[in-house]
Amino acid sequence: MNWEYISGFFDADGHITLSAMNKGKNKTICVGFTNIDLKLLEDIKEFIDNQISGKGTITKRTSKEEHHSTCYNLIYRYNLGLLVVENINSKHYKKSKKINLVLNDYKKVTPRNGKYTEDMIKIREKFINEFFSL
Repeated sequence: MNWEYISGFFDADGHITLSAMNKGKNKTICVGFTNIDLKLLEDIKEFIDNQISGKGTITKRTSKEEHHSTCYNLIYRYNLGLLVVENINSKHYKKSKKINLVLNDYKKVTPRNGKYTEDMIKIREKFINEFFSL
């Protein structure tokens, strides 16, 4: 396992988004991988966890349709998500643009203490709109 493999897997079965973990909270970085092979995701998780000294979360997503397989999601949020994308070299056009935007601007629009001024809120909203328009 290496970052080149992870990058290729991300291009095929990965995602990067901004999501609020709780209603009314600010959106945060969320990087994940989805697959039906739990063992594969566990191997990826073990590699990434060792590389970034963090812990991702694997969740099971049961299918609502009989003809669909159960799938699993490996997720990294907050600073762990940033550490993951710093190591991913995506060749996927939209995903690489989102990664670059996050790496260049996310920390600038997210204060460490979570306290936002009116100007910071406007700048952050502009960042979020740009992210989702890609």
